[in-house]
Amino acid sequence: MIGPMLALVSLLTALAVWQNALKARDLARMFGHELCAKAGVQLLDQSVSLTGMGLTRNAEGNLRLRRSYRFEVSIDGRDRHRGSLTMLDGRLLSWSLPVSDTQPVVRTSNVIELPRRPS
Repeated sequence: MIGPMLALVSLLTALAVWQNALKARDLARMFGHELCAKAGVQLLDQSVSLTGMGLTRNAEGNLRLRRSYRFEVSIDGRDRHRGSLTMLDGRLLSWSLPVSDTQPVVRTSNVIELPRRPS
């Protein structure tokens, strides 16, 4: 009787941990999009990847899970640079990414004008 119950509890625990990891990754992707938009760079591949996890104490002194993510960005569309962010308790703890010198081009339509050839 204990064997099937233990298996069920283990399965439910694994599902809860997996759902928590997916939720954290989606939150990290959202933070990545916001950081890239503010910095004027483009988030490449529209994804982030987990690079590390560890236990850290939060402001109240409780042990919490700290997650670090890495992603790639482009400043001008032809280059690739590495960015990173760290989250604790679903909040952005730190980040690092290159900053563009120019403001992003905001288009009002989906038509891209091609450069004209000299006459």
